[in-house]
Amino acid sequence: MASGSSPAGFHHGLSQPDQALTIRLAHCPAGADWTPVDHWLSAKLGLPIQPRSGSGGSTDDAAETIWRILQLAAELQRAARLPVFEPGRVLSRMPDESMPGAWLFTVAVPQLDHMPAPSLHAVYNAATALILGLAGDPASFAEPERLYAEVESQVLQPLRQALPLGKSSIHLLRTAHELDMPWRHLGNGLFQLGWGRHSHRVRHSKSESDSSLGVDAAQHKYVAAEWLRQFGLPAPTHTLLAEEGQAMQAAAAIGWPVVVKPADRDRGEGVTVGVESEESLRAAFQHASRFSKQVLVERMVPGTCHRLLVVRGRVLYAVRRHPIGVEGDGRSTIAERIQVANARRMALPAWNRPPPYPADDLARQELDRAGLTLDSILAPGAWAPLRRIESTDWGGVDEDFSTTLHPDNAAIAIQAAELFGLDIAGVDIISPDITHPWHENGAVINEVNSSPLLGASQSSLDSLPALMARLVPGDGRIPIEAVAGGDDALRVARARQRYWADRGLACYVASHALTEDPSGHAVPMAAQGLFARCTALLMNKHVDAIVMAVQTDELLETGLPVDRLNRVERVAGKVAAWNAGAITQAAGETEKTLALLLAHSSPLHSRA
Repeated sequence: MASGSSPAGFHHGLSQPDQALTIRLAHCPAGADWTPVDHWLSAKLGLPIQPRSGSGGSTDDAAETIWRILQLAAELQRAARLPVFEPGRVLSRMPDESMPGAWLFTVAVPQLDHMPAPSLHAVYNAATALILGLAGDPASFAEPERLYAEVESQVLQPLRQALPLGKSSIHLLRTAHELDMPWRHLGNGLFQLGWGRHSHRVRHSKSESDSSLGVDAAQHKYVAAEWLRQFGLPAPTHTLLAEEGQAMQAAAAIGWPVVVKPADRDRGEGVTVGVESEESLRAAFQHASRFSKQVLVERMVPGTCHRLLVVRGRVLYAVRRHPIGVEGDGRSTIAERIQVANARRMALPAWNRPPPYPADDLARQELDRAGLTLDSILAPGAWAPLRRIESTDWGGVDEDFSTTLHPDNAAIAIQAAELFGLDIAGVDIISPDITHPWHENGAVINEVNSSPLLGASQSSLDSLPALMARLVPGDGRIPIEAVAGGDDALRVARARQRYWADRGLACYVASHALTEDPSGHAVPMAAQGLFARCTALLMNKHVDAIVMAVQTDELLETGLPVDRLNRVERVAGKVAAWNAGAITQAAGETEKTLALLLAHSSPLHSRA
């Protein structure tokens, strides 16, 4: 990965920064029947093909081929958790004179900052090969498991290694995209939402304003429980151990049954519940020790774990977290229901499959605890548990209690998030009944998660617009204008700066050579050029508005730093030529520069 690389710009009207690629189609399937191809893409990859805009139902084999390549390449990037939400567009096409029947397409596609070019090219090469193969012989892809394995090893894994992003990021950024909120990758999985004063930075589901001390405390269950208790909130009773020999004494003091868990892991890793004997305690301790050097032996609290998502002082949803299980139909055995459930999951692309429904010894133990076996037939609507608890490794089922959550339980979740200084917190409450107050039924706050997984359930997905609204004002945008032309461009830009100042906004002016603050003072910057100076201002939380004085044709090379301009004004004079970061004596591309600005502006507020 190149160090110090410049952010990507907006060139071709996409809502994401873009770049131009050339895709060579060595051949196009003449008279292809796209119906089975599209059916396969939808059924096997979960990719419903959108109609080609402007086609009017006409047939064009080359255009139909490239359109599917673009959609598939975007889907493969999303499968690798990369936030690519539009396929791009065709800019031009021409016959390849070196080979009869071949075509060269120039396409504009989304570009993520810090994505190595070879990784991006590999995606489009893979998408091209797959679409051509499907169009030539769709029947040969009827059994896709081998293809899934090849895509996983040759495309998705290299993409994740090139740009490792958390599972929450793509859901957050998809919500921002749907809300028309600008965002940008700042590197290492850190994203900025919005611009200037309205900007907010997140990584996975961590917020830039989270307390680092609180995050550290929340990640250690023993410390977190001590904080909760001292703050007057209900917390588990437990003992922190480093040696197995101490476990029996701890369990006897606490009282059976107990829970054994690693002290500093989450997602249910290494947890054993319902431990009631010395033999099972030793096994549980050894299991937890594989995840951490410190192990907790904890009094088991009656009830079920509930996850409450708290964002800046408000509970956005509450769900009861049931362990993975199968629902009866009154006819089939539990073993048959497991087979049906796993068949549904196997129909999904390999990278989208949840963990399989188990029929192992642990599942038999849980069924036995419920008075069932794999041969039992459940009544319709009845559930058979296959694990004791929900976890990331095993999966589970969420039952929404957002509308029936007792206010007292919501209150302690909010207090817990505030105690640890967390903007976004997943507060887990173990309660027999979350609709009743904690102080009446012995419920406790089991964990406070500083980086809760977002988008893993429908309740979580539904909460994301409200989450974004609490982090970023409105759509996160600030006014950004451009004044293009010769020497007068800077003078007019300063006049527009005063216009915004009269309205109480801290407006900055940027040109290729200078940056000025709202008082008209020069702001020294290491950044050179209009694009870099404007990008720097977009990261500055003191900036309420920006006016760009466009006096060179630099933006033809870099693209715009934003996807949209509120206003464009042309003044007298031609822009100067900008060549590889330097101004030359030659006249620049004035009309092309103006056209680029106008293509990204509001037509109601532009003066050409």
